[in-house]
Amino acid sequence: MKPRIALLFAVLLCIVIAIAGCTGTQPQAVTAAPTAAPAAAGTTGAGSGADLVPTGNDPLDAARSVTVNIEKDHLGTIIATFQGGAGLAHVKKIEVTANLADGQVRTEAVGIKLDDSATIMGTKNTDRVRVFVTLDDGKTYKIYDELVPYKPR
Repeated sequence: MKPRIALLFAVLLCIVIAIAGCTGTQPQAVTAAPTAAPAAAGTTGAGSGADLVPTGNDPLDAARSVTVNIEKDHLGTIIATFQGGAGLAHVKKIEVTANLADGQVRTEAVGIKLDDSATIMGTKNTDRVRVFVTLDDGKTYKIYDELVPYKPR
């Protein structure tokens, strides 16, 4: 009788763990898409750290779109991971720039291979994150510009 109770307990524990793992939040995925109000192509992220107001993204056609995943962990670390996309073969350079709530501006390069990533130490407040992609046409496009809030545990 005791082995059955132990087995039942183990099965229930596995089910609870599986359910708990499925209720987490999903990281934000960044996909380059045309917008109604594009910013100037070729911008590389100059500006003051206190500039926490996002602006529009640069338009890219579907054949050259790429995806960069942006996450911010409970320590305030911003992680940008290249996820590829239809324009994977056209990418020459990816940079992520964070305008931090404390006024600092930090920029890191993300590799151009799938799952390459860059890490920026952010703040435990809302920071502005921008992603710039340079394609084989020589132009730099802003594909992401959003506020990334701090997520406590």
